[in-house]
Amino acid sequence: MKLKNKKALFLPLLVVAALTVPTVVVPATAAPKITVGFSYPIEANSYLKAIGVGAQKTLAKAGYKFLPIDAQLDGNKQISDIETMITRKVDAMIVYPLDSNGLKPAMDKAKAAGIKVITMNYTVNDSKKRPASPALAQVQDAFPQRSLAKAKVKYLNRVLPKGGNVLYVGLGFPVYALEAHANMFKEEISKDSKFTFLGRVDNQSDDAEGGRQAVEQALIRYPKVDAVVAYNDPTALGDYSAIAARGKIDIKIVGNQMQPEVVKSIRQGAVDGSWDFNPVESGISLANLTISILKKEPKANWRKTIQTPAKFYDASTISEFVPWETRLNRIK
Repeated sequence: MKLKNKKALFLPLLVVAALTVPTVVVPATAAPKITVGFSYPIEANSYLKAIGVGAQKTLAKAGYKFLPIDAQLDGNKQISDIETMITRKVDAMIVYPLDSNGLKPAMDKAKAAGIKVITMNYTVNDSKKRPASPALAQVQDAFPQRSLAKAKVKYLNRVLPKGGNVLYVGLGFPVYALEAHANMFKEEISKDSKFTFLGRVDNQSDDAEGGRQAVEQALIRYPKVDAVVAYNDPTALGDYSAIAARGKIDIKIVGNQMQPEVVKSIRQGAVDGSWDFNPVESGISLANLTISILKKEPKANWRKTIQTPAKFYDASTISEFVPWETRLNRIK
């Protein structure tokens, strides 16, 4: 059979082919993720790490990107870290400052760049000297600090009813919140005539070894010590090492923050007790504050200062302690 019109034959096929060509859908440009920077004073510290992870998991639930930077206990590096976050144009930054006053110019710069600034322990509300804060809001842990200082004196009265000589071990870097608390403790213990405040020595490395070295030297200088109060738990563990090496295991040792490293030690009676600062709750609160601010919620919906209380644990109550890891796993 001869085809009179080949074009007429193929025309329907061309139409069908045209109709079956897949449509290419160009996806809409995805909105960039909101980024929240987090400035660690030192990430290796388990208490600070728990704050960061609590914040990170809570921000992730809201679909936010988390940008952590570790200052490694270096004030100048933390200033540089803030400037890095400004350069990277984060939408908000959460800062736990090493040196509140020294960090303020960099934080003011972040604020001027339109970055929402939220802090952790930038100021201490019940301190006599408070730096002006550039933050929109902050979280303070173990507050009010004056009450915590009084609670420590009350505990020492319970375990040393006749009083005694008390040594304080601080951090060899002027972290504002830690300095404020150390001064308050000194003021409160000095009010009790049964106790003699021997003085303060410093942990220069924020770890157990630094605590050991500090107390080892202190025991030479102060041969009669009845209690050691440490600014954190790794320090308390190091203090115990120095004390045990000299056979002075009757000295009472009080830690701070309830870091995982100290739980076993309290059970065994090496460290007598510690205050749980609940860093997971602090991290969640920091994240929720940040989310509220970035969503431009009315200020009535978020508090300028959130305070998380501390709870004391010793050998008689340590079985009630809920590990931080368990608390973090509850954030879904």
